[in-house]
Amino acid sequence: MEHNAKSGRRAFLRNSSVAAAGAALGLQAARAGEQAVTVARARGAPVADGAQFDVIVIGAGFAGLTAARDSAQRGAKTLLIEARNRIGGRTFTAEYAGAKLELGGTWIHWSQPFVWSEISRYGLEIEESPGFGAERMSWIAQGQLRHGKAGDVLRMMGEGLETFCNIDGQGGRTVFPRAHDPFFSRLVAKYDGLSMQDRLDQMEASADQRALAGAFVGLDCHNDPAVAGVVDQLKWWALGDFDASRMADKLGRFKFAQGTSALANAMLGEADVDLLLSTPVRAVRSEGQLTTVTAADGKRYLGKAVICTVPMNVLKTIAFTPPLSPAKRQASIEEHTGKGSKFYIHVRQKVGAWMGLAPYPNPMTAAWAERDLPDGTLLVAFAPPGKVEMNDHASVQRALRTLLPGVEVVAVTGYHWTEDPYSLGTWCMYRPGQFTRYLHALGEREGNIFFASADSANGWRGFIDGAIEGGSRAAREVSRYLHGA
Repeated sequence: MEHNAKSGRRAFLRNSSVAAAGAALGLQAARAGEQAVTVARARGAPVADGAQFDVIVIGAGFAGLTAARDSAQRGAKTLLIEARNRIGGRTFTAEYAGAKLELGGTWIHWSQPFVWSEISRYGLEIEESPGFGAERMSWIAQGQLRHGKAGDVLRMMGEGLETFCNIDGQGGRTVFPRAHDPFFSRLVAKYDGLSMQDRLDQMEASADQRALAGAFVGLDCHNDPAVAGVVDQLKWWALGDFDASRMADKLGRFKFAQGTSALANAMLGEADVDLLLSTPVRAVRSEGQLTTVTAADGKRYLGKAVICTVPMNVLKTIAFTPPLSPAKRQASIEEHTGKGSKFYIHVRQKVGAWMGLAPYPNPMTAAWAERDLPDGTLLVAFAPPGKVEMNDHASVQRALRTLLPGVEVVAVTGYHWTEDPYSLGTWCMYRPGQFTRYLHALGEREGNIFFASADSANGWRGFIDGAIEGGSRAAREVSRYLHGA
């Protein structure tokens, strides 16, 4: 089985060079990737204990998939190791009531250069999130539930965000004049000690503007704004062209029509690599010219170079010898702010084109109608840590009723990213001071161990695009290292 699967994938790689580009290539690659995952699940661990590779990639999220594919295409014998029984990392496409649901990372945009290059490469399609076009909105300000037309409410929120981000009197433009060059301006260090809550407290704004801006930044940091650094929100503002509407488009309007798994499968299908699933890494030891990667089952794999793509919060769970740099270890101990929950709620009522927002410490930060169902509405919702237990329908219903009084919950589905030992959180936003202390350090090479993650990207950090950025950079650095450049 191993020989046939490997031969089939190699045949695909040879044939794809003369096959039609775009959608045809993406379909072939996706099918090859699905086959590779199926075979890896069925056959256990076919890679021999002590096997040697040019490159070992730890983690099969988008950073790892990019690094493994690009390394293999540069001629390196590559092993891709993933702790879970699937690929995709902090993205996960599921289904409910006949619809695809993204339980993890979701949204993409053509201004995100790395992910858009992959979309073009494989001919994938995007679609607008069904819930983006809200007509009515509810929000909580000064403890009161308020309602309004979406256009009016979004205008107030935009005004609040403009005030929030106008920290320098120039709309934040002097802090991040070049959004993909994070330290181009020295003002980043000036503001890095401030929390989002500090900035909310400084704002001169109406109660509604403050509440709506507070809900927005609380959603972005997936936590209490008091523990999140204001600099990260300013960076998202810069990536959004210093405009609330354009930022919202880039953060949450468009997604993969075929699901994030379509891109993950396509990338794997185009990679001539050995794949190990359900193989957590316990230790990484560098000795001389080789590094030994030891799995939880005790098997060891040797690499001339290792690319570690595990999330920032997870680095501390792997024993590195020599130890990781103090900055990497401390960053992982402190963790980033992404510790909230994302889940989908099937409610009995027909909600219509609706969105709700509430600032911390309300139990539900945001919820909106994702799509109509024959027997109700499917909502997507976000909550700060410790406020909602998604497995408890009563808990979800109580929280949702703060925004939609009287609503009845039929079912809830989601994924516990903070309890998953291979993620220990959701997307990355830094705490006060972490941006300047850890961003560069997290991506720095240590000997023949290279690091890549959405959590250390220079551009769209915390997004699929940032993960691909990191994997691409690491594969390029490893190629130079292996070839003595």
